[in-house]
Amino acid sequence: MKEPKEFFEEPKLVVIPIVDVLLAVFLFLAILAFKTPFVSVFVQLPKGEGKEANLKLLSVTIDKNGKLSVDGKPVSKEQLVEILKERKPFVVNVMADRDTPYRYVADILSTLRGLNITNVNLILKKNS
Repeated sequence: MKEPKEFFEEPKLVVIPIVDVLLAVFLFLAILAFKTPFVSVFVQLPKGEGKEANLKLLSVTIDKNGKLSVDGKPVSKEQLVEILKERKPFVVNVMADRDTPYRYVADILSTLRGLNITNVNLILKKNS
């Protein structure tokens, strides 16, 4: 028969495994936070008073084959020029990925300049 212990052992809390788990969770969240498919710049704009500007925005996407789409709908270059003349956007977002040859982007930029559209955002999509 086994005799009971004469002393009482207090429970212990080992902190090292808890810290290891928390560091692993933090590392996982940090990797997720910085793995975004788009490169962007955040700007703090000054506050002003007066009427709110109704900015007309148009998004043009160029794929690696030079095919264009406006707001998700495929268009030709001639259709793009007509859309730009009709809508007269204040800002044009030009989106392209790393595989898109620069000549396609430069062609769209020269078209925009020919139509006196100077507010252009170049948005580059990162390839994972």
